[in-house]
Amino acid sequence: MTTATTIKQDLEIQRKAIIQYLETDALEGFPSNLSDSTYHIMTLEGKRLRPIMVLMAAQGFGVSTEDAMSAAIAIEVFHNFTLVHDDIMDKALVRRGTITVHEKYGVDKAIVTGDAMLPHSVGLLIKGNEEKSTELLKSFLKMAQEVMEGQQYDMEFETQETVTVEEYMNMIRLKTSVLFGCACEIGAILGNASVEDQQKLYDFGLYTGLAFQIMDDYLDTFGDDTFGKRIGGDILLNKKTFLLINAMQNADAEQQARIAALFNEKDEEAKISGFQAIFKEIGVAKIALDKMEELHDKSVEAIMSSGLSEDDKRKMIELGEIMLSRTT
Repeated sequence: MTTATTIKQDLEIQRKAIIQYLETDALEGFPSNLSDSTYHIMTLEGKRLRPIMVLMAAQGFGVSTEDAMSAAIAIEVFHNFTLVHDDIMDKALVRRGTITVHEKYGVDKAIVTGDAMLPHSVGLLIKGNEEKSTELLKSFLKMAQEVMEGQQYDMEFETQETVTVEEYMNMIRLKTSVLFGCACEIGAILGNASVEDQQKLYDFGLYTGLAFQIMDDYLDTFGDDTFGKRIGGDILLNKKTFLLINAMQNADAEQQARIAALFNEKDEEAKISGFQAIFKEIGVAKIALDKMEELHDKSVEAIMSSGLSEDDKRKMIELGEIMLSRTT
């Protein structure tokens, strides 16, 4: 029987294979004068969850790691392209505990680096998979457009006075979750899965991605130094996170007044600690954790109804559980 220990061992083997490919073949044909900045973002320490999802989904339908690797790296390159531009917009100094691309190489080069990574990811996607290029590109390009739409919503929310939980969930579905869904769907496409199974794998990734993003919001406020980003970074930017939106929705008049004052607080530590205190008073941590559990249950339902073997279903479910265990 597969155990959590062996799943973690499998994930580490896949992560090392991904890193090896990133350090050797991933940037073949990439503009040489952008290779340093691209290598910087691509080799930052990370769990490589999105390409691992491609590999695991593909393996579930009989495709080897070697044959699925280029498409998996395409997802990782696309993801990191979005991070480069996202960090510029957020004026972030650190990514995964390391200086961001725009801080190290300048904003102009960071923009062009991200621009170059996008078409490169498309090339990696269809490399060796030309006979499936139509299906792969349909999934990938739909995801890419949705991610851009979600990013713009995220920017608009910064100046939008009121954002509902429903609006927020739609935004993170687009900005974050569809990439997880696409990763799983691409793995299924590589394995010639039925359209029905492609959708079920997509749904698994989508629900897992939604839960993952809410966990990210949670850790931004209640995480520790192992999180890889500054604790309270979203708070300092007045970002409409799942926690903040639920706090504003459930706050009494006195708490609403304190929230309004904290939006204009100039002392960074006072601002972070002030929001942390209000979030604890209102109980938004529990609201977030309950939502994550609901979404995880939906992801399990999707994968259990797929045509994967029982062992592969269990592996996918345990992957989702590992992704959501970042509170420990």
